[in-house]
Amino acid sequence: MLTLGFETHMGKNYAYRMDHDTGFAPHVEGGLCFLSGCKKTTIELWASENDWVIGIGGNGTKKPDRLIYAMKVNKNLTFDAFRKKYPEQSRYLTPNNKASSPGTNVLVSDEFYYFGDKALELPKQLGTIIIDRHGCKRIADEDITKLKRYLDRLGFKPGKHGTPNNPMDSPRCGGCRPRTKKAIC
Repeated sequence: MLTLGFETHMGKNYAYRMDHDTGFAPHVEGGLCFLSGCKKTTIELWASENDWVIGIGGNGTKKPDRLIYAMKVNKNLTFDAFRKKYPEQSRYLTPNNKASSPGTNVLVSDEFYYFGDKALELPKQLGTIIIDRHGCKRIADEDITKLKRYLDRLGFKPGKHGTPNNPMDSPRCGGCRPRTKKAIC
């Protein structure tokens, strides 16, 4: 019997539409995936251990409605705690004042699927994961289970499977603009 490790999770899972994919958020380095500075007032604040975060491509990623990445959160650390625990990896955040300001959290994952420029088109049965607007939405555990099974069937193991759609030499994210509407997750 296949055990996926999250059937009894009962936590919260989130999907959001990515404006761009520069390699900053998410950031993959040293077998880990980090998310910080883009969804700091919503997902990065709310996500807990074993929650899943899914990035769906927006028009700016050149991969609209496709799966850019999915990560299972191992830790949700304050920036200071992240910098102490991961001094080498934290260097990528230091130049970005918004991402390294007090109160910013960093999500850390060692179980992730990053596709970037090889973003996957999702089948109809996973259409509930796709978000077609700014902001974020909650995703049911059942949808995470379906996604994981779909990735397993395609032969994907956790890890990095692509490169950023909008590499760092393209205009870099200066921190996502805060939305004036109340968060909807």
